[in-house]
Amino acid sequence: MARVSSLLSFSFTLLIFLQGYAAQQFPNECQLDQLNAIEPSHVLKAEAGRIEVWDHHAPQLRCSGVSFVRFVIESKGLYLPSFLNTAMLSFVAKGRGLMGRVIPGCAETFQDLPEFQPGQQGQGQQGQRQRQHRRGQQGQGQEQEQEQGPEQRQSFSDMHQKVEHIRSGDTIATPSGVAQWFYNDGNQPLVIVSVLDLANHQNQLDRNPRPFYLAGNNPQGQAWLKGREQQPQNNIFNGFPPEVIAKAFKINVQTAQQLQNQEDNRGNIVFVKGEFGVIRPPLRGQRPQEEEAVGNGLEETICSARSTDNLDDPSNADVYKPQLGYISTLNSYDLPILRFLRLSALRGSIRQNAMVLPQWNANANAILYVTDGEAQVQVVNDNGERVFDGQVSQGQLLAIPQGFAVMKRATSDQFRWVEFKTNANAQINTLAGRISIMAGLPLEVISNGYQISPQEARKVKFNTLETTLTHASGPASYGRPRKA
Repeated sequence: MARVSSLLSFSFTLLIFLQGYAAQQFPNECQLDQLNAIEPSHVLKAEAGRIEVWDHHAPQLRCSGVSFVRFVIESKGLYLPSFLNTAMLSFVAKGRGLMGRVIPGCAETFQDLPEFQPGQQGQGQQGQRQRQHRRGQQGQGQEQEQEQGPEQRQSFSDMHQKVEHIRSGDTIATPSGVAQWFYNDGNQPLVIVSVLDLANHQNQLDRNPRPFYLAGNNPQGQAWLKGREQQPQNNIFNGFPPEVIAKAFKINVQTAQQLQNQEDNRGNIVFVKGEFGVIRPPLRGQRPQEEEAVGNGLEETICSARSTDNLDDPSNADVYKPQLGYISTLNSYDLPILRFLRLSALRGSIRQNAMVLPQWNANANAILYVTDGEAQVQVVNDNGERVFDGQVSQGQLLAIPQGFAVMKRATSDQFRWVEFKTNANAQINTLAGRISIMAGLPLEVISNGYQISPQEARKVKFNTLETTLTHASGPASYGRPRKA
């Protein structure tokens, strides 16, 4: 009996310690009495672009458990491969380009056969270049290595994993540890905004964004990490002796030193000299019909799973009103890989004076990023206080914690935004409208709860027929946020 008592006492003491440790590590993370529209706190400049990082220690981002990054890649710019310690969901805000990912254990399904040379057999007609790509399946990488000897692998000019065209409106899901690169093949900057879910189950480190560079470097260092403000960030190869790299790749030491990028000050976004000749599929709209088929998620593996979807097509919108705008959502039902990442997204585009009815996220935090225009936004917390009441404009970010009610009203000709949400199937509830919380309450509850007549209760419940978007009427702001 004494032994059981001692065990219970120890467990209780441990629980108190863990609670105190958690409180010390993340004190009052979501005790928010005021929100702010925030902009990048750090800018990492590179030869062919820049990386803009928001301060993830800001109270509203710390509460949401996320970090936010904006990549600006100039024309002919290549964002060199890197991977992260956590899941990432990205949105192509402007431009177009190419994207490649390297998933460990997956096959090189894009293959470039060399031109036919006299004396060779089985290569097709003379001078003909043949390009092919096929869907990979989990485990193919190992099987291919066993079936093909070095002489067979050398018969390909190049072999690599899947490359995709990306364009404005595309949403891209990237699991932790997956190396990714981007190339801008357009004439204008390629702008990609990304949310990094630091509180995600895939992150086994601390709540800091940690990019691991496989090529290139960051001379400015990871300024967002304490103690590293003056320490340049080199790529992973830099940490190994050149002799070890040379033995691993069976190359000379001089080439191994080149892999370390020690004398390279271009940063992690570099200009490509000449043609960027990677194997790529045709542009959308030029592909065979079978290429456009969308999988149902059952046959997908991590190697062949779709990782992108476009949210800028009004014909696919969830809510569409020609005079007001549209709203599109992307969750794990549309893109099954999001179930693994536990993230989702929403794209909105509304005309001037259109309003998104007051609503809240029932099971997720939301990170709102403005891609175009301006809007009046109001946010109300659990104390019934207006913690944000102001304009948000292009390039600004606003975090909206779970349960906080929010209203948006466009104040420019067009207001466009994207929201990243920390749940694979985020759910919203509206305060007003045909399928709102008020519409679901009995008239007697409304009448008695607010001390209004049954006639007024009926108006509250039935006057607003819209579900999401409506015309704004009257003033949208009634003063600044109230502080506790």
